[in-house]
Amino acid sequence: MKLVFDARSRSLALTLSAVAIAMTTPTAEGQTKAAPSVLHGAYTEEQAIHGQALYYTHCLSCHGEDMAGLDRAPPLAGPQFAGVWEGESLWALAERIAMMPPTQPGMLSRDETVAILAYVLWFNGLPIGDAPLSAERSVLTEMAFHAPPLGSE
Repeated sequence: MKLVFDARSRSLALTLSAVAIAMTTPTAEGQTKAAPSVLHGAYTEEQAIHGQALYYTHCLSCHGEDMAGLDRAPPLAGPQFAGVWEGESLWALAERIAMMPPTQPGMLSRDETVAILAYVLWFNGLPIGDAPLSAERSVLTEMAFHAPPLGSE
């Protein structure tokens, strides 16, 4: 299965990636560096593609192809998902993913969990970046989930 990115998404991703690079250049001594943001490209295309394959293997039967959620499984995309996770750390979201599936919690490695998280971020319209999303707790804890601004697609 191949992830499909349209030209607009790729153009937006490239623009936002350039902004992210500019924002992460070394700062003068004494200045603090801004925390990484999902709004500026926090994962790579490769992570999202790997996450898509894992999602289709481990998550599809409960959350559906459109991530709308089936039966009692909550949605992983859209306004309801954003309403629950807006402002929450990516660490909290990764920990929730790691508890899945309910019949086998903890079966995914940390890298697999982060790859699925990258796919969820992509599916929610967040831009691709140049560097992979780290699986480190300290990095994921300082990054919050934010839905992309309306009209950014």
